[in-house]
Amino acid sequence: MLYLLGRLLQIVGLILLPVGVAGNLARPEEVTLAVSLGIAGVGVAVFALGWLLQQKGKPS
Repeated sequence: MLYLLGRLLQIVGLILLPVGVAGNLARPEEVTLAVSLGIAGVGVAVFALGWLLQQKGKPS
C-alpha cells in the first residue's frame, strides 16, 4: 500500500511542476515568478515524499 501511495505522490509531484510554469506563462500578472517557484518547490517536496514512501514500501 505504501508503494502505491508513493507512486501516486510521485505522479502528483511531476504534474505540479509544469502547472506552475504554465500558470506563469498564461497569467503572469496573477502567477508571479515567486508563486511559480513556490509551486515547483511543493512539487519537488511531494515527489520526494512519494519517493521515500515508495522505497519504504517496496515489494520484495
